[in-house]
Amino acid sequence: MSTESSHPLPFLEGVIAPMLTPIHSDGSLDLPGAASFVEWLVSRRCVRSVFARSGMGKMFTFSVDETKRFGETVVKAANGRIGVLIGSSGEWTTRDKDRSHKPDAERYLSQAVELSLHAQKIGTDAAVHVMPEAYVPQSGESIEDASYRYFHTIHEATKIPIIIYQPGGIEAEYQMTPALLRRLTVLPRIAGMKVSTADDLVFEPLAQVVSGTSFALIAGNENYYLRALNQGAVGVIGEGCNVYPEILESIRVHFRAGHLLDAERAQADVPKALELTHGYSGSVMWKQILKERGVRIEYYDRNNESTAPNEAVLKANTALKSILAKY
Repeated sequence: MSTESSHPLPFLEGVIAPMLTPIHSDGSLDLPGAASFVEWLVSRRCVRSVFARSGMGKMFTFSVDETKRFGETVVKAANGRIGVLIGSSGEWTTRDKDRSHKPDAERYLSQAVELSLHAQKIGTDAAVHVMPEAYVPQSGESIEDASYRYFHTIHEATKIPIIIYQPGGIEAEYQMTPALLRRLTVLPRIAGMKVSTADDLVFEPLAQVVSGTSFALIAGNENYYLRALNQGAVGVIGEGCNVYPEILESIRVHFRAGHLLDAERAQADVPKALELTHGYSGSVMWKQILKERGVRIEYYDRNNESTAPNEAVLKANTALKSILAKY
């Protein structure tokens, strides 16, 4: 991370869509559906990058081979028109059901290096790595030192920018601290971090560490986006980036122009849009809405979450169109 310039890598500014993962009814990847989704996101003209194998896309259900094939499809579909980030952590397919059952630590790290090198090979803009909750420290090693060693190993083995991802609900001892962030930002290709929180006590200390540098701090909670921009964030990764990126880009544009009332009005539309899937699985219902909007995507889900009734989908889609009319 350079301290000579306050400009982050350009593909980390603005709206970054954490792609929903198109799958078939048997749970296999729907790669043509993924390409169609990328094309639709490009057509919005306000999405700066896509994040493939994201948390919203059920990243922990991916195998190493699936990550490679999905990444190749997304990079080819993007074709340089928007940035591409790929979740490159190792396999931990039991996480969503049993977080206590962790993979072999060194295998997990080896896979992270392998996937980062593959992301580099296919022309991805950055590799995303979750805070290494799966990485058990060696005997006598602190969790902070193990986390640093994890990221340092990946950094030294690759030449691709690395984005750190702290999802919501991560074990407290694996959460990023200002001290660890200071150590990591000395590494030149640790380029940014997505922080999924709406808590000033979590976000602000990290923002202070990277203030005035080229490190890209990214809001991972879209309801907190304007507040995060005020603290130095440069972009947002949230579920709405997949469906209503126009609202989120409007927040940033108005904020940067000094039109704070307009930014606040746009921010106020975010919870209205999020509320449209209340009572249903967002990762499924958004697929249903996207299908209504012309994306060639099915609504199947690897965690077998239920679909919303068709009338609820149509009602939500109509309401979303009304919200988006001003954008």
